[in-house]
Amino acid sequence: MKIGEVISASVLGGIEVKLTLNNPEELRVGYPTIVKGKKYDFYCVVQDIYTPKSKVIERIAGIGKEETIPIEAHDSAYGNLFPCMAKLKVIQLINEKGELKEPETIPPYLAEVRLARKEDVEKIYIPNETSLPMGNLRGVSFEVNLDFGKLVEKPFGIFGRTGVGKSILCKIVCNSILAKEVGNVLIFDMHQEYGLFSKTDNTPGLKYFFPERVEVFALDPVANREAKPFFIEQSKITPSDIIIAFQDLSESMIDALYILEREKGSKDLVTTIREAEPEEYEGKIHSSSLLALKRRIERLRRFDFVREGVEDSFTQMLSLIKAGKSIVLDFGKYGLSTTSYLFIANIITRRLYSTYTRQEENLPKLILFLEEAHKFLEPKVAQHTIFNKLARETRKFNLILALVDQRPSRIDEEVRSQLANRLIMSLKEPSDVSAALSGVPDKGTWEGIVSTMPPRNVLAMGDALPIPTVIEVLNYNVANLKRILKNMDSEEIKEIASNIDIFD
Repeated sequence: MKIGEVISASVLGGIEVKLTLNNPEELRVGYPTIVKGKKYDFYCVVQDIYTPKSKVIERIAGIGKEETIPIEAHDSAYGNLFPCMAKLKVIQLINEKGELKEPETIPPYLAEVRLARKEDVEKIYIPNETSLPMGNLRGVSFEVNLDFGKLVEKPFGIFGRTGVGKSILCKIVCNSILAKEVGNVLIFDMHQEYGLFSKTDNTPGLKYFFPERVEVFALDPVANREAKPFFIEQSKITPSDIIIAFQDLSESMIDALYILEREKGSKDLVTTIREAEPEEYEGKIHSSSLLALKRRIERLRRFDFVREGVEDSFTQMLSLIKAGKSIVLDFGKYGLSTTSYLFIANIITRRLYSTYTRQEENLPKLILFLEEAHKFLEPKVAQHTIFNKLARETRKFNLILALVDQRPSRIDEEVRSQLANRLIMSLKEPSDVSAALSGVPDKGTWEGIVSTMPPRNVLAMGDALPIPTVIEVLNYNVANLKRILKNMDSEEIKEIASNIDIFD
C-alpha cells in the first residue's frame, strides 16, 4: 500500500516523505517501509510522523471554521493542502538481485513509499539452525528470528521499565536458549516466575517446557516443597557479599570488614564480626564503625538459609550445572527482600566465576540472568563485586552475563560498553533511554523510537540480528511456545494447528 512520496533525502539525515494517507493514524513510529528507487529498494523504519507548521491552520484554529475548510491529508477537490509528513531512517538497500547493501545513497524526488511486505523482509531476516522467532515485525505479519547462538556468545542486556513485559521477554529468551541447546541458564527467581508456573499469572515456566533439563532450588522450601532446598554455609561469606547485600555501609565500615577478614584466624567472617569488641581493635578500627557493622551483620539472622557447620547447596548446584542442567533459584518469601537477593546472587556468581576461570575442566556454557543489575553494577559498588569482571572477561570461560534492568543509566558505563546485544523495551526516563543505547550508531534515531514504543514491543539490536528491529513480542502461552520451541508430540501439533492463529 502506497503511503507517500519522497520530497527530500539525505544519507545522514534520512528521508522526508509527504504522506498520501487519508488518516495518518494508520502509520506508527517503528513501522518498516520501502522506498522504491530506480536501482534499489530502500528498506527504512519510520522515525517520526508530524504535520508541518502552517499559517493557515494557525489562523483558523479555535474560530470554529474547521468544518468549512478541508484539512484531511488528501482531499479530491483541493488536493493535499495540509499534508502530514513522515521521517524515515534508511536501514538497508536491497538491489535487483535481492542482495543487501549498506545505505550510502538516496532515492530520487517523488519516489514511491509503501509499507514493507513479507516478501521484502524475507530477504533480510533469514533463519538459521540456532535461531527462533521472538515475535512479529512491527507493522508486518512476519515472525522475526533471533540468532540465540550469537546472542549467548557475549554479555547482553534486556532493558525496560516496569510493567512493559520484561519478565515475559526473559522467559521467551530463556526457553529459546534451551530449545536450541546453545547454553544453559541460571536464574535468580525473586518473584517465582520461572519454575514450573508463574505465581503472578500462572503462565508456564522453564521447567514446564523442559522438565528433565531444569532443576529448581528454593530458599524457602516451605513455599515450594517440590524444589530442592538451598542454603549457604556461613563460612563461605566474604566481605564483597556483605558490601553488596548491605548497601548502606560507609567507607570506614568497608575498611573494617577487610581488616576483620585478614585477622579472623580460624573463625568465619560473620562470627568474627559478632564477637569483635572495640577495645580489641583499638587503633585499627574506629569503635563507631565496628559497632555499626555489628548491628548490620545481625540482619543475616533473618535468613534461615544461612547455616553453620555443613556443606552448603552450591556444591550440589554446581554438579547439576556440570551435568548440563539449568537452574532456577526460587526465593519464595525472601523475594521481597532486596538484601537477600543481592546477598545470594553475589555469593553464587562469585563462586561460579572462581570455578569457571580456573578452567580445570570443560564446563558447559552458562548464561547467568541478573535482574536489578544496577544494584550490583553501580559505579560505587561495582569495584567490590565480581560482576564488572564477569561482563568483561568470562565469555572466554563459557560464563555469560545477561543484565536485566529498568534503570540502565545506573549501570557502570564500562560494563554497558561490553554488551554485544541489547533487547530494549519501552523506557521513559531520558537518561535511561540514552544509557540503553550508548555506543549504538545513529543513537538519536532509536532514542525517539524507544521512547514511544508501547508495552510488549522490543527494539532488538546487535549481532544476533542482521539489522536493528522493532518486534512485537510473541504472546506467551503454551500453544505459541510449544510451536516455536517444537517441543511437542504429533497429537499436540495437530491440536494446535487446528486451533491457533500463529500471529495471535
